[in-house]
Amino acid sequence: MEDNDYSFGAMEDSSSRVSYGQGSEENGQEGGDSSMVMEGGFSESQLGGGDSNSGLGVIAAKADFEWSAARESTEVKKELNGNQNQEDSGEDEETKNRKRPFIDELGEEDSESLTEKRVKTEVKDDTSMSNSESAIDGIREDVSDNESTEALWTAFDIIKPRIMKSEQLPDLEKFWRPVIESPKDFQAWTSLLQYVDHENDVAAAREAYDSFLRRYPYCYGYWKKWADYEKKKAMKKDCEKVFERGLAAIPLSVDLWLHYLNYCRVHHAANEMFVREQFERAMTVCGLEFRSDRLWELYINWEVERDDLRRVFQIYDKLLAVPTQFHTTHWDNFQDLVNQNDPKELLTLEEYEELKLEIFRERKISTEAVADIKLTEEEIQAIRKKTKERRQVFHSKTEKDITDRWAFEEGIKRPYFHVKPLERGQLKNWKTYLEFEVEHGQQLRIDTLFERCLIACALYDEYWLMYAQHLESRWSEELDNRPQIEKQLRSVYRRACTVHVYDKTTLYLMWSNFEEKTGHLHRAGLILDLLEKVAPKFDSLAVRRVNLARRQGDHERVIAYYRKYIETAKKDNGTLAPLSLRASRFAAKVMDDEELAEEFVEKALEKEPRNARLYIQLFDVRFQKKPLDVEGCIQALNRALKSKLDLEQRCRFAHRKVEFLEDFGMNVDEISTAQDEYQKLALKLQNDRQAKAAAQMAQQQASATNAPTEASAGDDATKTSKTETSATATTTYTGAYDGANYQGFQGQAGYQGQYQYPGWGGYQYPAAAAAGGWGQQGYYPQQGYGQPQ
Repeated sequence: MEDNDYSFGAMEDSSSRVSYGQGSEENGQEGGDSSMVMEGGFSESQLGGGDSNSGLGVIAAKADFEWSAARESTEVKKELNGNQNQEDSGEDEETKNRKRPFIDELGEEDSESLTEKRVKTEVKDDTSMSNSESAIDGIREDVSDNESTEALWTAFDIIKPRIMKSEQLPDLEKFWRPVIESPKDFQAWTSLLQYVDHENDVAAAREAYDSFLRRYPYCYGYWKKWADYEKKKAMKKDCEKVFERGLAAIPLSVDLWLHYLNYCRVHHAANEMFVREQFERAMTVCGLEFRSDRLWELYINWEVERDDLRRVFQIYDKLLAVPTQFHTTHWDNFQDLVNQNDPKELLTLEEYEELKLEIFRERKISTEAVADIKLTEEEIQAIRKKTKERRQVFHSKTEKDITDRWAFEEGIKRPYFHVKPLERGQLKNWKTYLEFEVEHGQQLRIDTLFERCLIACALYDEYWLMYAQHLESRWSEELDNRPQIEKQLRSVYRRACTVHVYDKTTLYLMWSNFEEKTGHLHRAGLILDLLEKVAPKFDSLAVRRVNLARRQGDHERVIAYYRKYIETAKKDNGTLAPLSLRASRFAAKVMDDEELAEEFVEKALEKEPRNARLYIQLFDVRFQKKPLDVEGCIQALNRALKSKLDLEQRCRFAHRKVEFLEDFGMNVDEISTAQDEYQKLALKLQNDRQAKAAAQMAQQQASATNAPTEASAGDDATKTSKTETSATATTTYTGAYDGANYQGFQGQAGYQGQYQYPGWGGYQYPAAAAAGGWGQQGYYPQQGYGQPQ
């Protein structure tokens, strides 16, 4: 295969674990039977916790890559000569002459072997799935809330290769530089890998492959190339580590499983049990993929080589219930298997005896000595017929499932991962297919299809979001399955936010909320740390982090966060005031620290002296003190009146001062002075409005003069009505201050929507309250926080 073939990630991949009757729930539920790997010679350090995402059984092999070039010469490569099917040279004549509907000879590493009846259609396909949480080395699996944990590794981290210069690779730095400067330059990565792959510096090659596959774990072709590189260097154990890590990253990759299984057939040929366990593991993980036919056929042919037709029959029993692209071919091969072999060699003893009894009863033959009765050819044919009839039920159901989904499968033109955008028609097809499967499918099929979709659509946050919402809905409804769904959902969030769509803030916020709902507050904080790395200017992040710390009861951290974000917001006054207001309220209402509450407001006023909400908050803090700080409240109001606020806002503060002094003031002269001050401001405001109204009227009259003379009388009446209304709106000022008539002051009602504090509800005039004045306000003013993306 040429190097450019690998840039597409793979050729043919997909699916999930298959729930096959007896034993499947036990062995597949936790991502495959890890004992298979242990017996095969892998150490515990090579295995990770992994996710068994709702039955998407994956052995999450957390490869402990402590590479050392000194190990290069320590492994001896074991090669087998000839084909794998020559283990029994002394088979009897009857066995040699047995008819089989299979290919008997397979090359040592020929993953393209197909049955004779298979339709020769090559579909390039890399629908692979990264279910394993440990596929991204460096991401912690379990984090306790009390544990001090370093920031999680992410694909947007700065690339810092350890090996930039090498005597064996003089041009290594030249290939690393474009990657470091532009980590999203896929072509630069492929050039680097092509360079190290053809050289002899093992450590440099490993670092390049590792760095690339952390960021592009769905590229099947490069997992295969890395494994081949290790095998070429006679590093058997390291080759198997690469396979395990790759299969954990993309467990739906049919081609990677084929490559791995052929490797096992060669290098573990003496251990049939281990090889069979790997085949079963592949079927459990990848058997539901629509294009997994070659994987099933490889398993069948391998068992045929062992002359174990009963196991072959059992494999077909599973396969006939799985919708695959070449299901009809499998059904034909199954019938050939039954027709050309003695049913006793295929069926279990229990089923064979059951069918014999059924035949004897139909023919009214005594069943007292069934075991001693030799069956006639006619009776054997009857058993064969009944055997096929029993499987016909599954075959018919599977055919219907395939028919229902065939149009969607035909619409998938690029099932593998690539950095190039997908066509709009394919994106629409995936979405429609997912909606269909969610409505009609079983949960296992739904999960499988979502994972297949996430390979082709890995760079589209819409599909990650769609899957996360589906799982969160299940998590809320399926209480018994919550632990399993939690692992699955956490895997989806981790893959999306740390690798594929790490610039989408909505997924981070959903992930953090989910971790908090499950009681993992420390994890929720780590996720917000990640979000801050990705989007440090995201407005809602400050509020999220502060409120998370508040719900944890860590008041000191809340104040520290407020100080930090207010400090960084000084260059962006759009968030300075809202954050300062929140901090002041928290200090006053939760911590009972009025001095700290005033400190936040005072510092904000230095930067935003024209923000009326800050003056309101300063007054409110002082008004809430016990005993009431009358002098402090008056000072706060006077400060607003002397500020650079616009005239209308200062007029409101003047009115508030009058109300406050009448309720709490002790000096009648002060009240009179405040009334005079308010009347002056109100008169000035009225004059300004009249002047604006006159200017507007003059403009309207000028427009009417220039209008066509044929304008209708109805239009003139409308203009006149508007002018009169405008003029009337400017003549509501009352000469002397009168609280009962204050409701006529224009703009008072408009204050309701901006400055909402209940603290002033205790000292309003009844007339002001009736007018919708300040006494009717809620607690929080309307804030202008940025919305999540």
